[in-house]
Amino acid sequence: MINTLRELLSGKVAVAILGKTHGLKGELKLHPFTNFPEIIESLEEIFLYNEKTKQFMVATVENLRLADGYYIIKLNGVENVENARKFVGSKVYINKDELPNLSKDEYYFFEIVGSQVIDESGKVLGVVDEVIQTGSNDVIVVNKNKEDEILIPVIYDYIITLDKENKKIVVKVPEWLD
Repeated sequence: MINTLRELLSGKVAVAILGKTHGLKGELKLHPFTNFPEIIESLEEIFLYNEKTKQFMVATVENLRLADGYYIIKLNGVENVENARKFVGSKVYINKDELPNLSKDEYYFFEIVGSQVIDESGKVLGVVDEVIQTGSNDVIVVNKNKEDEILIPVIYDYIITLDKENKKIVVKVPEWLD
């Protein structure tokens, strides 16, 4: 049976990407997409997809450790640097139901990407294309059309309501956009 990528990734969410190899024993650097270390630190069975090679695979985490501010991951069966290189650039997915429950005011990026953004008057501004982490707060990138985008900080000054279930965000338009 042939599965499409959409079917293979259904119910899954990307939580990290595998970076460069580390050492000679098949280890790789792992770069999280999340601010929740418990998600990364509890990885056991993971799903990998490499966009360049179009390969999808299931892997078991043999070892994971934090070193010098980043994670080092060892996958079961990957014993040397040559084998590890095949995984560089692969996104790491887990089942969505493995994610910790969040409070009402918290969200995972995938929950708001695709949300319709409207202003206080009901005018549609566009759709959330991505969420950027800036260090101090998240910023939503709202795609107005194919050429224009609006950057709106996710802070109480600008976000009136954020409805994850209905994928709708009501914002106070920043002064600099008027």
